[in-house]
Amino acid sequence: MWFKSSDELITLLLAALCVLDILGNRNHRQYKGLFAVVGIMTFYMLYSLFFVHYNTSKAIMYDFFIQLKPFIAFYAAYSMRVRFNDSQKLFLKRLCIALSIIMLTIILSGYGTVFFFHVAYFGIISILLFLIYYYCSYQNLTRRDKIIMILMLVVGFFSTRSKFYGFFVVAVYIFFWYKPGILVRMKLKQWLTIVFVFCAMLYVAWGKIDYYFLSSGFLLDADEMDYSFARAALYAQAPLVLMDHFIFGSGLASYATFSSGQVGYSLLYSLYDIDKIWGLEEGDCPFVSDTFFPELVQFGIVGIILFVYFWVWVYRKIKPKTVNSDAIQLHKIGLLIIVFIAIESVAGSVFLQGPGIMVMILLGFVVREIAEINKKELQTIRYKNE
Repeated sequence: MWFKSSDELITLLLAALCVLDILGNRNHRQYKGLFAVVGIMTFYMLYSLFFVHYNTSKAIMYDFFIQLKPFIAFYAAYSMRVRFNDSQKLFLKRLCIALSIIMLTIILSGYGTVFFFHVAYFGIISILLFLIYYYCSYQNLTRRDKIIMILMLVVGFFSTRSKFYGFFVVAVYIFFWYKPGILVRMKLKQWLTIVFVFCAMLYVAWGKIDYYFLSSGFLLDADEMDYSFARAALYAQAPLVLMDHFIFGSGLASYATFSSGQVGYSLLYSLYDIDKIWGLEEGDCPFVSDTFFPELVQFGIVGIILFVYFWVWVYRKIKPKTVNSDAIQLHKIGLLIIVFIAIESVAGSVFLQGPGIMVMILLGFVVREIAEINKKELQTIRYKNE
C-alpha cells in the first residue's frame, strides 16, 4: 500500500485543496513556487527512471512523493492564505496545553514508548506544541504564555536526546534575548552570550557528536574507518557518491532514504561497500533513513544549490522590514522552525515525516503573515512620507 501514514494522507489532502483553489478561484499565480518544485522533482523522477537505474520504478515513484511532501505542505499554507481567528487560536492553545499534559501523564506512567513508539518523539512533540502555541500567542504574548510555553518545552527533556537539548538551548536564547539585526550592532557582552549559547549547545550534544562522527572514525581516512556505525557510514560515503554523480546526483531512491532500502534496495550500496553494515543490509536496513543531509547527494550539486536557495529565500522572507512587534515575533518563530529542521536533519529524517509536514505548514503561515505585515508597514511609511 502506497499511503500508510497520516502525514501522507494530510499531504494528499493539501495537494487536493491546492488544485481546487487553482481551478475554482483561479489563483494559479500564487502557486508559482509549488509549480517550480513539482517541475524540478518531475525532472529528477524522469532522470532517475531513465538515466541512473539504481532502484525499481516503484521505489523511485515512492521517493518522488516523499521528497515533495514538505514542500507541498509549505506552499499550500503559504499560498492559500489561511488565517485563524482569535477563538480558533484560543482553542489551539488550549489543545496544546491538554496534549502536553496528556503526554506528560503517559510518560510518567511508564507507557511513553507504547504510545509514542520512541523516546525521541517526546522531544519532537514538545517542540511542535511549543511552536504551535507560540504562533497562536505572538500577537499578545503575556508572561503567563511564556511560562506555559517553557513548561511545555521542558516535557521534552524526557526524550533524553542531545538533539532536543541543543534545540532547547537555542530556543531559550531566541525566545528571550534574540532580536533581528542583533549581529550588526552587538557589543562584547552580546558576543559572549552567543559564544556561551554555542558552547552550551555543543556541550549537550557532544555525546552524539563523538559517537557518530569521532569514535566511529568519520574524520579518518576510508581505510581506517569503523563502518559499524550506519549513520556515520552514510555521511562518510556521501561525498564519494556526490563526486561520482556530481551534476544531477545518483537519483531518487538511491541513497539514505526510506525508499532506497525499505521499498526497493538501491544498487548503490553494494557499489560503495556499505551493504554489509548492520542496519544497512538488504532486507534488514532500519537505519537507512536515519538521517537527512546525506540524501541530498541524490540531487547532485544542482539539487543542493536549489535546496540551499529555498532556505535562503525563506530566511529573507521572514526578516522583518520594520520594528513591528508582530513581525519580530513571527521572525523568531520562523528561526526556531529552521533551527528545529536543521538539528533534526543531522541525525534523523523528521523533515520528510509527520512532524516535518506540521512545521512546514506552520512555516508557510509565518512567511505569508510576515510578508503581509511588511507590505502594510511599508505602505504606511510611504503614505506618511507623501
